[in-house]
Amino acid sequence: MTNADQPLIHKKTSDDENETEREWIWYHFADYAEAKEHPDCARDPDTLKWLQDCMTRTHNRTLAIARQHNGDSVLNGTLALDMAPDKRDNNLLLHYYVKQDVLILIGSTDAALTRTDAAGLKEAMLASESPIDAFLVLLSEILEFFFVQSDQFEQNLHALEEEMRSRNDRRILQKTIDLRNDLTYWNAQIIPIKEIRFAAEETFREDTEHSDCKHILDLRLRRIDMLQNEYDDEIDSLLRVDDNITNYRSNDIMKALTLYTVLLTPTTALGAIWGMNFEHMPELSWPLGYAFSLAVIAAATGATYWWLKQRGLTADILDMDIKPKRPSKRRRRNRGIPKGR
Repeated sequence: MTNADQPLIHKKTSDDENETEREWIWYHFADYAEAKEHPDCARDPDTLKWLQDCMTRTHNRTLAIARQHNGDSVLNGTLALDMAPDKRDNNLLLHYYVKQDVLILIGSTDAALTRTDAAGLKEAMLASESPIDAFLVLLSEILEFFFVQSDQFEQNLHALEEEMRSRNDRRILQKTIDLRNDLTYWNAQIIPIKEIRFAAEETFREDTEHSDCKHILDLRLRRIDMLQNEYDDEIDSLLRVDDNITNYRSNDIMKALTLYTVLLTPTTALGAIWGMNFEHMPELSWPLGYAFSLAVIAAATGATYWWLKQRGLTADILDMDIKPKRPSKRRRRNRGIPKGR
């Protein structure tokens, strides 16, 4: 869109003769220089001040000025979103200036187009009854990008859940943490859109009170909040499962080491005794001393094991199998066949 195409004009038509027709205009510039050169922007002091403020801004900023009696209310600022962290060309940097009858946008909105094209977005915005409604339509379209991203995130989450069923190691934990970081990243991208939505209602209360555009944006924000909360709960569940399995295995290892230490205590003690180098040790001259020592060691070890088993301290160690069991070939072959056939 060039300066020659500016501005785009919306004219409200009504069948009610007593209702005043309302027009509002929309300027959409590619960059700061193009906006500054336009005569309509150059002659308005407030617009020039806004242009100077946003000239070098690359971060999110929202300024809402709600005037009750004197002057027009103004909503302006910058929306900076990392639509795709690995592709800088897909980042969105949009400067906006909204008044009662004017909407000015600086920057490309191509990164926000997911389920419609530029012509469709332009038509939907121009069909809005007010500049703030048109801006809310744009925000709703931006949210569509995050819904597409959430679909991919959900697939990755389900794949991780299935992978955790078969094995659980440090790689699974790292993948879970990576998903948590991705979710936190996407949550941070939604925050400035939420702020603009509330600032719009604060600034243009009459226009947004019964606005369908605001209602649709609210529903989409609630829907994405629901998805984010559900994903967050699932990731927390995965982390708790991993923590429980880790604790179980750690306790099992300690229990196994303790059990083996206790079982080997008679062997260690008797071996230490008969390994002494005293001059007078009667067992050294016994013809059956070696067999006797082995028998004593075996008996002591067996007695210790019997005592541990009577206390129920060995079953969990020796019979433990936490891996999921696969159905046998016969069960897989007969699965789903009713009884009696």
